[in-house]
Amino acid sequence: MSTKHVFPTAEGLVEKAERGAVALNPALRFYAKHKVIYDATHSNDKVAIISGGGAGHEPGHAGVIGKGMLTAAISGEVFASPSASQICSGLDLANTDAGVIMVVNNYTGDCLNFGLAAEKARAALAISGNKKSGGVEMVIIGDDVAVGRARGGLVGRRGLGGNIFTCKILGAGTQKGLNVQQLKKLGDSTIANTVTVGMSLDHCHVPGRPKEREEWGGLPDEACEIGLGIHNEPGFKRLDRVPEPDKLIGEMLGYLLNTDDEDRHYLDFDRDDAPVLFINNLGGMSQLEMNAITDVTIEQLAKTWSLHPSRVYCNQYMTSLNAPGFGISLVNHKNVARETGEDLLALLDAPTDAYAWSGVQTGWGKATGQPRDRAAEEKEASDRLDAVRAQGGSVSGLSADAGKSAGGPSNADPALARRAIEGACKSAIAAEPDLTRFDTIVGDGDCGETLAFASNAVLKALREDKIDLNNAAGTCLTLGTVLESAMGGTSGAIYALFFAGLVQGIVNGPGKTGSAAGLAEWGYAAKSALEQLGTYTPARPGDRTLVDALTPFCVELGAGKSLAEAVAACKKGAEATKGMKARLGRATYVASMEGDMPPDPGAWGVWALTEGLLKEL
Repeated sequence: MSTKHVFPTAEGLVEKAERGAVALNPALRFYAKHKVIYDATHSNDKVAIISGGGAGHEPGHAGVIGKGMLTAAISGEVFASPSASQICSGLDLANTDAGVIMVVNNYTGDCLNFGLAAEKARAALAISGNKKSGGVEMVIIGDDVAVGRARGGLVGRRGLGGNIFTCKILGAGTQKGLNVQQLKKLGDSTIANTVTVGMSLDHCHVPGRPKEREEWGGLPDEACEIGLGIHNEPGFKRLDRVPEPDKLIGEMLGYLLNTDDEDRHYLDFDRDDAPVLFINNLGGMSQLEMNAITDVTIEQLAKTWSLHPSRVYCNQYMTSLNAPGFGISLVNHKNVARETGEDLLALLDAPTDAYAWSGVQTGWGKATGQPRDRAAEEKEASDRLDAVRAQGGSVSGLSADAGKSAGGPSNADPALARRAIEGACKSAIAAEPDLTRFDTIVGDGDCGETLAFASNAVLKALREDKIDLNNAAGTCLTLGTVLESAMGGTSGAIYALFFAGLVQGIVNGPGKTGSAAGLAEWGYAAKSALEQLGTYTPARPGDRTLVDALTPFCVELGAGKSLAEAVAACKKGAEATKGMKARLGRATYVASMEGDMPPDPGAWGVWALTEGLLKEL
């Protein structure tokens, strides 16, 4: 594997790559501030298909934007999920009144950040009316079979090349006129009927990273790995020597098709199913070898499994930078037809002008000899966002809209609301030494600092009058906005998702506009927000996470118990995590320890916040 790069570091590389992708299609526009590429010609009477993720997977997703595929794509830095704020801008820049489908790879950061953006979109609908009448849905891509059920556990299958395949199906469905619910069903069915496994001769190398092999996980010269992900994760099986092509591809197909492998058998194929064969270059394989791999794969399917593909695709669709590897996907299109009534082959054959699928053939216009005006296009995107925000109901302008909104109940005493928020923040800041000590033992040591930093950011926002203290939903929304910006990592996304759920719970709950929110309204909102959060994280009580404390607090409030009783239950839940075996989060990687383990720092932080709240109320 070569560690040489034209661009010696990743700094500024993603933006340059995005601009290069936009140059290939005259219909595309780029909003550089949030790394959003969108199709400016998308018709607003059609559902928008949005996807994205970390950079490093090019041409996905920038290369699959256009009629018949994606409407917009949002990029993070290399192998890092875009933030929810970036995704919200992508939602607004996608021109649609028909609703949105978000295609999201099954990785924690992607699911949480896209999930938060989806909740903000739904909150925008709740506050300002039904702007996007079709609603917002997510299709989670989990097509990998390599990890298997035993190791996958609560996380499930990873998203691999099936992502781009699904984008093609859904994009064609949009052009056909399918609505959000039909597309959601079609996307879920497509992934349920797709199986993928990958292999690579080596890991990829990220520009700017150390070049010593042991530093970037390089494999020995003769070795290869089967079952690797697309973010440099190691495969589940390392072979000391690369097998002959027939044997290698035969083993890979076995993981896809062997019905006796209970851990990896996800999908059946009958002899007459004529599957779709989709072969994805991870970025570093020559096309000469890729074509030969396709040939051997077809031969092996016929020889061993009596299967003959109805469609064959082979190209770079979703890469892992320069990894010299490939993935094989098989899709049972007949199952999709039975489950949805849609002809998947017809959708695959439908035209698209996304350059990375079949090449852009239309839309160039007259040759002017003039360069594209990047500044004008950036201004066009900013003006478009401003116009959307001015209308009200935008996702990226949700905080401003909430501050103006009179929807839902109000806070009975704004001054008391201020003191309650201050009390919660000061309690969390005071708990920082304990949280840091706990997290140093069971995590990476930053939990206390992260919560304290976020609490100080909220206090600063209070001083600057950036927290809406009058409208109850506005309070939750503006708090969530601050937390999203100030609190990184998984815990930040979970807090922001919870507050987004509170917004909807307050607006859609029993309280009436103009009335004061009381214990019943907040109890309903807390229980509703907890339920919404549960759709985005598998964490449940007993997994040793902040959910162990948050759940009893919300359940007690939702059951009509007093705040004091809810806080007592919260503390009991946090204390119960002492010595509990972690099933999620970084603590799962900590070896078993002698003696008592401290409580989960995230759960203890939730209790500290609620305790501070109680002292003021």
